[in-house]
Amino acid sequence: MFKKRKEAFETIRPLFRAAEMSTDTAAADAATCIARMLTVRSETNLPIQVGMEMLDKLVAALNANVSARRLFIEAHALTPALVKELGLERMFGDESPCPKTAGVNGGGDVVPIGRVA
Repeated sequence: MFKKRKEAFETIRPLFRAAEMSTDTAAADAATCIARMLTVRSETNLPIQVGMEMLDKLVAALNANVSARRLFIEAHALTPALVKELGLERMFGDESPCPKTAGVNGGGDVVPIGRVA
């Protein structure tokens, strides 16, 4: 039973980390798109109202990406409790089975984003 729980945990951990990191990329991509839309509108001398509805939707999507990141941070903080619940603390000891991340109120390690325009 312990082996199956450990294997299940090890299967989920990289998937969780990948999903967690993709929230940063999604937010950065949305922010880059928003910035470029505003710049292009200005460079082409288009009226300020052009693309406004689309811009509103992109800003809402960016906010959703930031909210998703916050939820991943909160879920990540639950990992030690899950390790204990699964009885895996014998394997991991007192250390967290994953790298430190910032708490909801800040702090933690700075993790660079793979690409930013």
